[in-house]
Amino acid sequence: MTEIPEGYGPDDELDRDAPDPVYLQLAAVLVARIKRGDYPPRRAVPGVDRLVQEFGVARGTARKTLVLLAELGIVRTVVGKGSFVIEQKPSEAEPPNASGEDQADEDGLDRV
Repeated sequence: MTEIPEGYGPDDELDRDAPDPVYLQLAAVLVARIKRGDYPPRRAVPGVDRLVQEFGVARGTARKTLVLLAELGIVRTVVGKGSFVIEQKPSEAEPPNASGEDQADEDGLDRV
């Protein structure tokens, strides 16, 4: 599955000379904006026309970005309405057991 590259901020401009494809750069910028709260859960992200206008990308690039975000479970697209941010569960926001707490061995015993 395609991964969204890291290192792009919510206010970054797209770099057509960068090694990452433009649609992945755009996806990274949109994800950064979602994380920052620009597009809260259950609210629409910019549509194709708005992305074309704001970022100067082709319509196909904007569509490909929104399809990718939908495939990754970041947005849900409703035909005729737009693409809406899906509320992420805490377990999806960070890797499980990232802090090392509440871990259990395979036999179900808690670690100390």
